[in-house]
Amino acid sequence: MRTAIRSKKGPAVQTSVVRSYPSPIGGWNARDALASMKPYDAVMLKNWFPRPSYVEFRGGHASHATGMTGNGKTLAVYNKLAGANQMFAYTASGVYDVSSAGAVGASKLSRTNGKHQWTMFGDGTNNWLIAVNGVDKPAYYDGTNWTAVDGATTPALTGLTTTKIVNVNVFKGRLFFIEKDSLSFWYLASGAAGGALTEFDLSAECKKGGYLLAMASWTRDAGDGSDDVAVFLTSEGEAIVYQGTNPAVAANWAKVGAYSIGRPIGYRCTTQYAGELVLITENGVFQMSSLLQAGDAERNKFALSYKIQTAITNAARSYNAIFGWKVTLFPSYDAMIVNIPFVEDGEHEQYVMNTITKAWCRFTEWDAEDFAVFNGFLWFTKGTVVYKAWTGTSDLGANIDFYAKQAFQDFGIQTPKQCKMFMPILSTTGIVAYGVDVDVDFADDEIVGTASFSTTTVATWGTSLWGVASWSSGTSIIKQWTSPTEYPGRWLAGKIKISSLSVSCQWMASTMIYEDAMSL
Repeated sequence: MRTAIRSKKGPAVQTSVVRSYPSPIGGWNARDALASMKPYDAVMLKNWFPRPSYVEFRGGHASHATGMTGNGKTLAVYNKLAGANQMFAYTASGVYDVSSAGAVGASKLSRTNGKHQWTMFGDGTNNWLIAVNGVDKPAYYDGTNWTAVDGATTPALTGLTTTKIVNVNVFKGRLFFIEKDSLSFWYLASGAAGGALTEFDLSAECKKGGYLLAMASWTRDAGDGSDDVAVFLTSEGEAIVYQGTNPAVAANWAKVGAYSIGRPIGYRCTTQYAGELVLITENGVFQMSSLLQAGDAERNKFALSYKIQTAITNAARSYNAIFGWKVTLFPSYDAMIVNIPFVEDGEHEQYVMNTITKAWCRFTEWDAEDFAVFNGFLWFTKGTVVYKAWTGTSDLGANIDFYAKQAFQDFGIQTPKQCKMFMPILSTTGIVAYGVDVDVDFADDEIVGTASFSTTTVATWGTSLWGVASWSSGTSIIKQWTSPTEYPGRWLAGKIKISSLSVSCQWMASTMIYEDAMSL
């Protein structure tokens, strides 16, 4: 009788694979396919700000100035030659000094609309803060006195009904004004804050019609010099560019060109950034030089916002008519903040770019109508209050929700995998509870459960015993393994959720352990 030969081969041994990779320092990617993102990208990065070597919690916000009549719509900063700088909030009732914390005083100047555009301008005698809104007379402030300027005040503006002035800009030492619902701009004599306004009609240069939204200065030599040009932006997406110093003299004012760009969003559609002019358009956020580098078909690739192209263009299409769009540079944190209004006096978000790495993220719960940088800090206005932003660890004493989902990865192996363990590596200033999970094959499930860690009790100076108590360096490294209960799949994405009001946190890296699901 024959018998089967017993195999000498032992049972299959399952080998675990350990993969470590950076935290999502590449930022939010709302452009690429989920299967083609880089390992350092994020499918979502909410209230985490990407730094070059880690991502960190955004700061919170705290109440600063209270008691305005009407909702704040504009924050403007008056920088003095000597003495303390000032910040003002504009509402539909008036202008309020919000430089100091606490209840504001009486209005400085009556207003009927708070939505202003503003600039600083020096005429050799006074430094002026000039704010216009296309409804009220321009508000001039010289550091002491406020004036609603018309043809009979000091200073005066003549030649145009001043309530029609909706935007203002300084170019080559000269004030320029945009007339509301018109293709004309108006200008003053060089170095003058008032006087007779002269009209310059651009209607013959604008093939698409519409009206002027804004004027801005664009420097092409990284400085304020002879290479600067004046850019006039229309509601229909044309940029009319001039070079020179005096529009009244043909020899000193020459048209450089007329360019088709995406339609700008709102009167606050421009800002200066690193010697460049930045524009918010329906197609994203662009540097002016990039807009002119390629035709319409390739233009989006040159956008500063290209990494979040889908998100920002969807927002522009849905909310472009809502007041509140603006780009604010916050140098202290290397941040460029794009305010996205969903509902006026309601929900807003901010799409925020690290100006060093060009990585993006998304901030929530700052329902800001306007932002300003004042004395090196970030501020915003919401309702009848002005808030200090990116400060502390809570939003008005409440938790901030931080959520991030890393890019899906197959780790170069196309066979299905079973994730066994996942560990984000965090550096925190205190105890924190957090939830982690792993999504498989492009799923987007809720995070269930939390992990937590505890720290050694640290010493208190003057109370604890020397040589007995432990002394803290201020931060703790958290390396806590969790066991996700997910089905096998080719693509894996780690994610984390934290709600906190008391700690700062940096996410340094992640480690995942998986096994080959084919051999399970």
